[in-house]
Amino acid sequence: MDPTQEGLKLFALWLLIFVRFIGFAIRAPVWSSYFNKKILIVSGAVWACIIYPSMTVPDISFEPFTYILMIIYQLFTGIIMGYTAYIIVSAAQFAGQMLDIQMGLSVAASYDPISGSSINMIMRLKFYLALTLFLIFNGHHKLVEIIFNSFKVIPITGFNYNGDVMHQLIVMTSQIFYLGVQLASPAMAALFTTQIGLGMLARVAPQMNVFMLSFPLNIAIGITVLVAALPLIINSLQKLFELNNDYVIQIIKAMSILPKGG
Repeated sequence: MDPTQEGLKLFALWLLIFVRFIGFAIRAPVWSSYFNKKILIVSGAVWACIIYPSMTVPDISFEPFTYILMIIYQLFTGIIMGYTAYIIVSAAQFAGQMLDIQMGLSVAASYDPISGSSINMIMRLKFYLALTLFLIFNGHHKLVEIIFNSFKVIPITGFNYNGDVMHQLIVMTSQIFYLGVQLASPAMAALFTTQIGLGMLARVAPQMNVFMLSFPLNIAIGITVLVAALPLIINSLQKLFELNNDYVIQIIKAMSILPKGG
């Protein structure tokens, strides 16, 4: 084979690896939260160089439309894996958002330059707690291992986009709301009980301004119960991050083009 053509083929392989990692980093925990575009590109190039030597060079077509389609495949493959890896962090954010609304802190939203949107205090607390625990439990190491092994399962020239992939994405997305309610349930239950008590108080003593009393009371009870429930939340997040690794592995298997028994 002509050396120039061989070099182009090797570069085309490196570019496909790079695109998959960039797609993954766009949505994955830590990478999508703290790294700007320049750092993402540099880290993607470094990881592509690390993964590249372990890859066997497939038969890559240089026909423009076909190669562009391969790049799109790899981008979507990375995004789907990154989105799946972010589910537990999204659930923690959803839990914090529910508590912010119930505690009346949703009006105290501030601009977050990292996400580029407004974020509430408890939502921010849950987000940073989830990311910190993710790093403590070596979740980033496991994700790097998973994406490295994904190249052995999902062909570099495409992926098996079928109904099973969509079904698993829908089921995993529903887990954001289910797990979010679980993480917020201790404080939500206490706040619900508080609202019942305030409602009864309003009926017994109509002259009392229960509405104004509810603001500091909800915040005090919500924060107290949240702090008391932190050990339970941390223990739950540890188990959920282990479960999340299984989610990523499941979605990778669903996108693989391997026999069912393989």
